[in-house]
Amino acid sequence: MIPVFGCTHQPDEADILPVTRLIIVFVMLGSFALIFAELVRQSEELSIRPQPTASRCGDAAGMPCPQKAL
Repeated sequence: MIPVFGCTHQPDEADILPVTRLIIVFVMLGSFALIFAELVRQSEELSIRPQPTASRCGDAAGMPCPQKAL
């Protein structure tokens, strides 16, 4: 069939199907990336544990420990 300018050819299902599949794949990959990023963020928050004061000061840390006021 020779293409004619101004033709009002309606796209059939065979034309729309690859575009629909592509959109679905991008949405699935995007949602996977967002979920993975959230899991990494939560994992990093859980791995940060507060250190006791003794390990943050003194000879090993190279910082003097604060003195308590009497």
